[in-house]
Amino acid sequence: MKKILYLFVAAISLFTSCDNEQDPIFDDSPETRINNVLTKYKTALTKDDGYWIAYYSGSAILMKFNEDNTVEFESTYSDGSEDRTISYRVSITQVPELVFESHSVFQAIYEDNLATGEYEFLFDKVTDDRIDFISKTDKGANKTKLTFFKGVPEDIATVKKIISKMEKSFFKHVSVEGSNYKAMLVTNGGNAIWRTISKDGKIENKEYEFSMTKDGLVFSPAVEIEGVEVTLFDNQVGKDLFSANVEGKTINIEIGNAPLTEESGVYEEFMATNFKVINGYSQALSSIVPSLKEDIKQFNAFQIYVEWGYLLGYAPGHEGGNWAGFSKFAFTKAAEDITVVTWGYGAYGAWWSEIYGNDGGKLLLEFLTDPSGLYIVKAGNDTYYLVSKADPSKYILVG
Repeated sequence: MKKILYLFVAAISLFTSCDNEQDPIFDDSPETRINNVLTKYKTALTKDDGYWIAYYSGSAILMKFNEDNTVEFESTYSDGSEDRTISYRVSITQVPELVFESHSVFQAIYEDNLATGEYEFLFDKVTDDRIDFISKTDKGANKTKLTFFKGVPEDIATVKKIISKMEKSFFKHVSVEGSNYKAMLVTNGGNAIWRTISKDGKIENKEYEFSMTKDGLVFSPAVEIEGVEVTLFDNQVGKDLFSANVEGKTINIEIGNAPLTEESGVYEEFMATNFKVINGYSQALSSIVPSLKEDIKQFNAFQIYVEWGYLLGYAPGHEGGNWAGFSKFAFTKAAEDITVVTWGYGAYGAWWSEIYGNDGGKLLLEFLTDPSGLYIVKAGNDTYYLVSKADPSKYILVG
């Protein structure tokens, strides 16, 4: 299912008279009326310096729409690597649409995840401080939505500070003041998992769409906690804390250092499937793959064989073979939800030394073999997070 996103839009109905024997309903021609509508929409985009901010697929995107049909981007996606100034147009096919005429951060996010992205939007509703869009290409009633909120240049810096706060640790603890309620929040891009502990000690997960905005953390649909619904947790400046006050309840999300409770049996579940691929890295480890690609152009991903003890880089077409890396790893149980990984310094393949000598390869080996161990956190069906016990800002997603 594609994500619900936020943006600023306008909807209008255009009418023409088909009866030549009647006086015209409008003084202007259909072409003039259409041009007036498009001018109105462009004016909405460019007024008051033209700044708008959108929260799209887990990223914040600040845009400055200019009168000369250019738009400037500044975003949190991929450390801003896709930010640039491009041309845009407000045009019409069947209904008014906003068209980015060359590659932008929207297309980059779409290409990164075809299942949850979109980059062609139709105007839906327009107000002074908000424009709502709907997908141009989605079929059926459940269309992707995007909202632009009126913004200022400082908004993106505020969001970046919130992201830095959230990246301090994988573990985010939820509590209600004056209550025994406890939960843990797991976030990944535009998705969030709310993990609660049932009365019989089992962990129950519920998924939400999620955005980090200039005001704090936004969930869709609203999270239900002890009979109240919460959409926004306000950022508490200067504290590792986000809070909501609803119907007399104060609910906090606090950055933590460890799980709320041990997850019984998770080590055995993790070890039950030999083959795994590293599918994601935290911000603290995000340099691993780009660094490797500088030396190994075909590098695709790391594969882990937990039973056989291999960590292999996969680079199809690379000279010397598609795979190379390391052997003689052991994943030892240190607690119900902790594994300690040791390496017997075995090597595999012709180009293992290219990984070993690379800063990205070194960082991954240091992370995996930290003697403090790794927390194992179940993410979904045979997918897991491995989180550094010594530094929980470092974690990977495997599955």
